[in-house]
Amino acid sequence: MSRTRIAATLALTLSLSFSLSACSKPASDGGRKVEFWTMALKPTFTGYLEGVIADFEQQNPGVKVEWVDVPGNAIEDKTLSSVSGGTPPDLVNLNPDFAQRLASKGALLDLSKQVPKDVQRSYFPYAIDASTVDGKLIGLPWYLSTQVAIYNKDLLAKAGLKTLPGTYRALAEQAPAFKAAGALPFIPNLGDGNRILELFALDGVPLLSADKKHAAFDTPEGRDTFAFWTGLFTRGTLPKEALSLDNREIVDRFQSGQSAVLPAGPQFLKQVRENAPQLYEKVDVAPQLAGKSGKVGVGVMNLVVPTTSRNQEDAIALATHVTNAANQLAFCKLAAILPSSREAADDPFFTPLGATASVEDRARKIAAEQLKRAELLVPPMPHQSELKKAMNDALQRAALGQLGSDEALKQAAAEWDRILATP
Repeated sequence: MSRTRIAATLALTLSLSFSLSACSKPASDGGRKVEFWTMALKPTFTGYLEGVIADFEQQNPGVKVEWVDVPGNAIEDKTLSSVSGGTPPDLVNLNPDFAQRLASKGALLDLSKQVPKDVQRSYFPYAIDASTVDGKLIGLPWYLSTQVAIYNKDLLAKAGLKTLPGTYRALAEQAPAFKAAGALPFIPNLGDGNRILELFALDGVPLLSADKKHAAFDTPEGRDTFAFWTGLFTRGTLPKEALSLDNREIVDRFQSGQSAVLPAGPQFLKQVRENAPQLYEKVDVAPQLAGKSGKVGVGVMNLVVPTTSRNQEDAIALATHVTNAANQLAFCKLAAILPSSREAADDPFFTPLGATASVEDRARKIAAEQLKRAELLVPPMPHQSELKKAMNDALQRAALGQLGSDEALKQAAAEWDRILATP
């Protein structure tokens, strides 16, 4: 979905439908209705969400919640179409990237003054940052995820390693040993969203100048980071085809023993357990593979209220209810996710490990510990989708040998400056 399309469709829609926003949407029984869209939670979490909604309705007499679950690959188009058509949901689950793009066009409600400060302080600060654009709070953080290193103990042993190296660079240096064992050290998900930008941040390389008007990564430090990742391909450490693998294919290759380490969220352990039970017995976990800075990255999902929602007050109340500590903790006990609520993260569920702790228990403990020092590696940026594309294009050209690494990065910086100069 292009930025141009968003701009064109929203500009007209917002001017036509803003007058509707002050009116509460009636339910069929004459009460108030909140239309709530989630992302790919049915049927696994149907019982949980129905319970959360029932509690909300009981606490808010006269309010009915209409829950609509949307496939993850359709939520952006469906949200844009509904906002453009003047029939938006009142509350919707979006990732920060897409939310930022909608917010930049005035399509999301500023919650800064409508959500009490004590509620805002109940979330991890970086989760609030992920939901803040130009000083406006455009959503409430819901659930989080941090990567851990899921590794194949047998392949490590065959490569002559007793422990897992803790950084990408140290692991890449062992590529010949893994190659002798018939495997790759890891396969990075470089084509996934912000990943290449996050890898700069993991090395402590700033992406933007302080005024956010220029690229800041074409420096000796930035060139070193870019050369490391492009060099994995030009030196033959990784095959060129790894540039285009999606997350599912990367997990498949780990499950088939083609790579030794899977950098991924703890939720992928369930997938390994169900799809490759023999491998699961050989798997262990370690903290997230680090870059030069030692930073730990975190992913955030949030809940936003469209500007044209016709029941904003109840939508905000529902967002606060869904993301409170008790409801987030209950959700975390059903899914391998982490809470954005600091109180929920302090629950003993995330800390003690008994003698019979499973690898998934260990992954949950590691991930929760990482939350305390995690950072949002790539905060929302203006024109983010165009900036990501420019960097990914440069990565592809350098990794395929079409341009030298430094020249490709220089061109990316020039393209970022051009994009950032666009109103």
